[in-house]
Amino acid sequence: MTTYAYNPIYLDRAGKVMGNMLHDAVYEFHYDGNDFLQLFIQSEVAEEMENGNPKYIAGMSGGELFSDVIRQTTDYMVEEFLVETYERSDAYWVGWALAHYQWYSGRSFRDILDTVSFNDLISLYGTLHEADAEKIYEVLEAHFEQENHRLKRLRKYCAMTQEELSEESGVSLNTLRAYERNAKDVHKAQADIILRLARALKCNIDDIIG
Repeated sequence: MTTYAYNPIYLDRAGKVMGNMLHDAVYEFHYDGNDFLQLFIQSEVAEEMENGNPKYIAGMSGGELFSDVIRQTTDYMVEEFLVETYERSDAYWVGWALAHYQWYSGRSFRDILDTVSFNDLISLYGTLHEADAEKIYEVLEAHFEQENHRLKRLRKYCAMTQEELSEESGVSLNTLRAYERNAKDVHKAQADIILRLARALKCNIDDIIG
């Protein structure tokens, strides 16, 4: 049974405020989308959104979220009053999609953006902006599966079985199997585990985690 990040009654509003936040950042204040999202995940705003804090997902506007991110991460104070237009720009859609996928997956925004960047999401806008949320979930889940399957490809390239890699690396067989079938996210593995796998596979850490 899927466990969502918070009560779905807040999801529609969360998608709108995140969409407006990103639209304001990119089109009103001319931030690079990737740079702003890095500020977002450094701020407390991302965690409050992940935890379903009603103040953030339902009680604030996108402009207020943007201002809060900037206030917490830079010395700049946003004084302009932003009118919420819910404009369906590509940046708005990225914010909307991020909010929905975070709710659906329960992953942190940091984990999501480590795998799928703002530019990656913008590239999906043309084909997915009119799709329903389920299709977006499917496409983004595939990105995580692809990352976890790096480990499987590297193992097969080295002509090793799961059992052999487990013995060589000291990583439990159950853990390896969970990574390869996407039951566990390899990006969340402890650094020591990734290092032992890289040594056993005679590759760089980046070859495993991308």
